[in-house]
Amino acid sequence: MSRADDLTVLLMDGERYPENPYMSLSTGALRELGADVRTPELPLLFPLTRTALAHRDADVMQLDWVYDYYIISPTGDELIDRAATVLRAVTMLVDLVIVSLLPVAVVWTVHNERHHEGKYRRIERVVNELLFSVADAVTVKCHAAIETIASTYSFADPADVSVVPDGNFIAAYENEASEEIAREELSIPEDAFVCLFFGLVREYKGIPELIEAFVELDAPDTELWIVGNPHTDELRRELETLSYGIGGVETVFEFVPDDRIQHYMNAADVLALPYRNILNSGSAHLGLSYGIPVVAPTIGCLPETLPGENFLYDPDDPDGLARALRRAREHPDLEAIGRSNHEHAVEQDWETAAARLTGVYRLALDRSGSGPIFERA
Repeated sequence: MSRADDLTVLLMDGERYPENPYMSLSTGALRELGADVRTPELPLLFPLTRTALAHRDADVMQLDWVYDYYIISPTGDELIDRAATVLRAVTMLVDLVIVSLLPVAVVWTVHNERHHEGKYRRIERVVNELLFSVADAVTVKCHAAIETIASTYSFADPADVSVVPDGNFIAAYENEASEEIAREELSIPEDAFVCLFFGLVREYKGIPELIEAFVELDAPDTELWIVGNPHTDELRRELETLSYGIGGVETVFEFVPDDRIQHYMNAADVLALPYRNILNSGSAHLGLSYGIPVVAPTIGCLPETLPGENFLYDPDDPDGLARALRRAREHPDLEAIGRSNHEHAVEQDWETAAARLTGVYRLALDRSGSGPIFERA
């Protein structure tokens, strides 16, 4: 496996998301290969340029969620929000141009086609187009994502995009509670069929459609658990209204501590991810890691992420989700699918992902002719 002892990487979102398992696991794997991975605290203005100049021995600058560099938390005044976002976006554009002139290779991992809530689409497009044009390398999580971003962005050149799939989350979360213990903890009957949605509850994740499909399923001894913290109070109220009075629907609208995730996962028969749109899904990797069959649409990276035994459906079919739930409900051996999912997850290790990413870093260095800043002065 390729070593990375000679690479110094600035992981620009590492300080912002220190508890994100994706960030911690990928960082740990890169360090195991010998890379000097730094997670700098970012200044408010010109964070890219100032960080590069503060770490002049760096080889690579790794960017992930660039939307966070210019979007602001809502103030309650839309005019102020928009003006501040435009100002920060302009600063971001200048920052990208300057850092592209410095001898540090810029690598961008594209996690989403667009921001999930769809705000400031024009601003986002301008920033992303510039980043595609100045980045020395771009990575995505699956082959389908290459086609998606190439069709969305004019400056996204498929030849510059590399596929680096995520690893698993097996080591990230506790998994000691058996199904029996988990169901006892949650007061779920032993013989119930449990469909679980788990994760941050956001509009694009299609929870209303899941509730509707569950009602259409109309199966005895069946429960739908919706577990996660709603993104907005409005969405919480909407889902509380939709689910009110429906037998078998349980909502847990709160943040779930890491040590409690195992109870919901191990109590479930299937994990339902009824996304309206998605590129890459961490929840799908979480389901595989816990060995749970997954119900999901055939969009984004999901068909490449999930083994073929899972319950995929056409998102353009209005009855697709309900039929997929019924197939899962009637399947004679969900445990076999779960075992296959877990075996697949084991194969998706972070060491392999880190080795691939190291290769991308070296490619980016070759393309940019980069090296530590002022090394050749």
